[in-house]
Amino acid sequence: MPEKSVKKKIRASKNQTWKRGFRSKGPSKSMKLRANAVILSFVLLCAAGLTANLARIMLVKHDEYTEMANSRQFGTDTLRAARGSIYDANGTILAQSATVYKIFIDPGLFEKEMALVEKKNKELEENARIKQEAGQNVRADVVDPADIKQQLISYLAEILELDESKVAEAFERDSHYVVLKKQVEKSKADRIMEYINEIHLAGSARVISIASVSREPDTKRYYPQNELAASVIGFNNSDGHGIYGVEAYYDNYLSGIDGKVITARDANGNEMPYRFSKTYPAQDGDDVYMTIDMTLQTYLENAITDMVDTFQIGKRACGVMLNAKTGAVMAMASVGGFDLNEPYEIYDEKERQRINSILNEDERNEALSAARETQWRNKCVTETYIPGSVFKVFTASAALEENKVNYNNDSFYCKGVIDVHGVPIHCSNTYGHGAQTFEEILKNSCNPAFITIGQRLGKNLFFKYFESFGLTEKTGIDLPGETSSIYQHLENMSDVDLAACSYGQNNSLSP
Repeated sequence: MPEKSVKKKIRASKNQTWKRGFRSKGPSKSMKLRANAVILSFVLLCAAGLTANLARIMLVKHDEYTEMANSRQFGTDTLRAARGSIYDANGTILAQSATVYKIFIDPGLFEKEMALVEKKNKELEENARIKQEAGQNVRADVVDPADIKQQLISYLAEILELDESKVAEAFERDSHYVVLKKQVEKSKADRIMEYINEIHLAGSARVISIASVSREPDTKRYYPQNELAASVIGFNNSDGHGIYGVEAYYDNYLSGIDGKVITARDANGNEMPYRFSKTYPAQDGDDVYMTIDMTLQTYLENAITDMVDTFQIGKRACGVMLNAKTGAVMAMASVGGFDLNEPYEIYDEKERQRINSILNEDERNEALSAARETQWRNKCVTETYIPGSVFKVFTASAALEENKVNYNNDSFYCKGVIDVHGVPIHCSNTYGHGAQTFEEILKNSCNPAFITIGQRLGKNLFFKYFESFGLTEKTGIDLPGETSSIYQHLENMSDVDLAACSYGQNNSLSP
């Protein structure tokens, strides 16, 4: 008995030990710490990500999100600044702006309007059916939205002088704002607004009114003098900014600063000016007064035209009239010209016919573009020429200043040619002028005599005065596209070069 009892106790003890080995004791302290660390790390990581995203929104994307929020809460309308006018020296208007209109459509709204037309058709059909059942002889006055659309497209294309397919394409755009044409005259814009308020269709008594075609004020530049001083005044592009001449050079002054009206909007985008509205007035552009005198400009342009016709010199003629005391440009003209009110039209009839005769479209467009650039170019500023005899007064002035000639006593002999280091340089008078005074060499424009004066000056003095007259630099005229002189530098000027420069050769200068 005692032995059995001991064995049972031992067995019971073993069983109890086996059960204790598989009993759950719960997480240890170290396990809890590790779990808490993982959870805390996850929370901190999420917080860091959230903080970084908030920082990105507040710092990096602040302006973008602010603009998005404002765009949903506020509507902005632009108040166009009036472009300044351009006047000549006597106050004659050369360029001024007038109000015209921009015609635009809202394709999305148009679709909704046509859906309403279709809805009205169904109502009319239902009413007609009821009356017919009551014995009345009536029919529904329905209109086809497709007919309205086609009639509207045709009308807009005709009055705006646009291709009908392009207008039709505009109505298919997934947009709420498509500009059909800018700078539409008020009379045409008024006709369009009258038409869309009362659209009549053949065979129907219904009058359709739509709001998806509208207009907004725009400005158009007018040039009362037409082609006079065209390359000097310049013109504007379709956005109203100058791209040539004074219009381009003083664009920042003429343009002014647009204003705006900011108005509160509801959830549907409708303006609520009674809640909030703030106006920032436009600052109109400044006027520009040129030194050009239109009377002198007319004389100069007529003289150039006569000269071109008389001497058949093509398109290389240009002229400038300066105030001798101040250097102010009083007139400036280039051969050719164009009408500032129609700058893209080729003004030269022969050139226009030549371009129109080109069959290949790409070649024709290329020729048209080149012809436009040529007629717009102000040759007085953008091109250089070899001055020739015009330059001789510079050589004469330098010689007088340096006492290299005596106005009263000097004599210059011309035999028709002069030899410079084995290079013969001829005079325009092949037989020679013979003995001449200083005054006579100026009158006769004698090449050998001016070569002699250049030799008296020498390279250093000659170039000193060439530089002092400002011929190595741009004039700084307030017109765009001024070209630089191409001239003989002192360090590589030979005796033959000096001789050629003395009577106006070897150097290319702007007029």
